Amino acid sequence: MGCTGAMTLVRLIIILFAIVLFGPAKATAASGETLSIHVVDVGQGDAMILHQPGVCTALIDAGGLLFGHRVTEKLQELGLSEIDLAIISHPHLDHFGGLFDLLPRVGIKELYDNGGSNPVPDYFDDYLALRSSLQGKTLRRGDRLTCGDLELAVLHPEKPPQPQDDINGSSLVLLVTFGDFRLLHLGDLSGAAERTFLDRTDDLRADLLKIAHHGAADATAPELLARSRPDLAVISCGPDNRIGAPAEQVLQRLQAAGIPVRRTDREGTISLTIR
Repeated sequence: MGCTGAMTLVRLIIILFAIVLFGPAKATAASGETLSIHVVDVGQGDAMILHQPGVCTALIDAGGLLFGHRVTEKLQELGLSEIDLAIISHPHLDHFGGLFDLLPRVGIKELYDNGGSNPVPDYFDDYLALRSSLQGKTLRRGDRLTCGDLELAVLHPEKPPQPQDDINGSSLVLLVTFGDFRLLHLGDLSGAAERTFLDRTDDLRADLLKIAHHGAADATAPELLARSRPDLAVISCGPDNRIGAPAEQVLQRLQAAGIPVRRTDREGTISLTIR
């Protein structure tokens, strides 16, 4: 086994048995710096906290109304009273609803989303008011954000979605890097939009993959897994959810590709440390 293969094996062993993701081949942006990743158990929804202690805190999605409070509680557990940047991948309630619990207790310096709309007015109008109060900004493919040693590159969509566009298909897809570590966050990208994304994107390599659309059957094509080649995949979903996620065929694809999987519906909040 070559040096690169050996180091990949070391990283995989650490993921599975120490619940810590790092490897000798990974160089962080600054010696001694760490990044903690918390995939918060928000039931059937999505929420991920990225925290470089004393430097940056970023939030990708905030969960829904029922369990979004767990995001607030996790941030408070980390001793945080403010988020540097929050990104809402798309305007579905299970991704933005937790902001209503969060904002009264935790500040947000900058808010970003894909600029999309939701024809169901319940709570979306409230989200728009919240967005306006924070002077929210719209992201599209090619945009880049920097927060401490974190870099977040937007890979999808090409432009803000139109009202007739599929809401999930217009979800933001983010490549998050920390030194040499790479996280591919797929939001709820699904359907024909996944094919478009694959056709337009060259480098999908990732150490950690946030599976799209909670592991639903309409996403996570074998080609995506083959091209991203992650050491670990995480799925955020609730037990016995109405979309039947994660779908058995998605789990089979991950198994066939040799990719270990961790799930919030079975483990609760999943925490990883990148060194």
